[in-house]
Amino acid sequence: MFADKHIVVIDDSEAILMVMKTMLSRLGFEHITAMTSAYKALDLIARGPDDIYMVLTDLRMPNIDGLGVLRRLGELGYSGAVAIISEMDKRIISLAADIARNHRLRLIGCISKPIQLDDITALVQKADELLAGNLPDHSALSLEQVHEAFEQGWIVPYYQPKVNFANMEVESVEALVRLKLPGEINAVRPFRFLPTVSAAGLMQELSARMLTLAAKDFDHIQELLGKQVKLGLNLSPEELKNTQLADTIEAIWQQTGHDNSELILELTEEETIQNNEQLECLNRLRLRGFGLSLDDFGTGFTNINQLRNLPYTEVKIDRSLIINIHRDSFCQAIVTGLSDIAEQLNITLIAEGIEQISELKFLMETYPRLVLQGYLISMPRPLETLGAWYKSWQRQFGGNKVVPIRHFKG
Repeated sequence: MFADKHIVVIDDSEAILMVMKTMLSRLGFEHITAMTSAYKALDLIARGPDDIYMVLTDLRMPNIDGLGVLRRLGELGYSGAVAIISEMDKRIISLAADIARNHRLRLIGCISKPIQLDDITALVQKADELLAGNLPDHSALSLEQVHEAFEQGWIVPYYQPKVNFANMEVESVEALVRLKLPGEINAVRPFRFLPTVSAAGLMQELSARMLTLAAKDFDHIQELLGKQVKLGLNLSPEELKNTQLADTIEAIWQQTGHDNSELILELTEEETIQNNEQLECLNRLRLRGFGLSLDDFGTGFTNINQLRNLPYTEVKIDRSLIINIHRDSFCQAIVTGLSDIAEQLNITLIAEGIEQISELKFLMETYPRLVLQGYLISMPRPLETLGAWYKSWQRQFGGNKVVPIRHFKG
């Protein structure tokens, strides 16, 4: 499957290069270029960037470091997959990842040393999803295309389960917006259209459409996954400036006949929530009995003061605090503190973005009260495939209090 794919590995350690070549060979790669010289590697890539399937680079190297490699790849317009491998502090790796994205590189992940085969396997799977077959279009949709999507009903909800591993039940599903455009094989992901929607002042209309669609699906979702399941829907802080928002949401939700507590409104972190209109709207939603989730905790504008001062019922720990948590004492300390706070305040705590078995195993063993969400458990999926996923989940884990991690298939 990967025999014809060319991978370039850059690291100043011959021992690391030997380990990487061995692991990649075990995964089926035959064309592996491993170099201690970043200059030589970049010269090779510059001669044919479209021929390179994936570049894996260390950060701390002599002459030209990993940050310089990322900058040069951006200058070359490299469109293959990129991964960072490093033993550096988690915060340095995270900042390097931000730099890679700023260079418009297709970053598929960051892994810490010592390198494990599971980590490399996960990276290769991501690269394959991103690059195999027809490459997805990453161009932003125009305002005209967005208006057409609204008019033609091309807005669709995809659902991602959140699982309580203490009892193996699905606690809730998050409704995530996608567009199904004619001529496109894959659903269009939000990064291609949300900036246009936001700039045009259409976020409230989009949220109302999403809630209406998800509300219609909710009875069927509970039939598939159980009556305990709740629905999560994203809102931006900008939408909270509309003091009539609670009325709009309640009017749509009441048509389902379900209690308001079965809907969780997840507040994303584009800006801090601080003006009176936002605070009034947030409080009114809680007064009406809706759940409130503080999304992406640990990034951007989300912080401990919001958790202390605002009436949240749920907190979602950002992926940046979960990646390689089994090897990161800083992230462990933060999650431990959050877990204690959540237990004392009776707040549901969710770890999102789980993509590696090592992360899942550590979280299950260390924080058994956590609810878990991520691609390893289930990717966002249309309603029509939710039932098949759940049947597979039940076959693997139904009735088991202890998950056989070595057999985990996601």
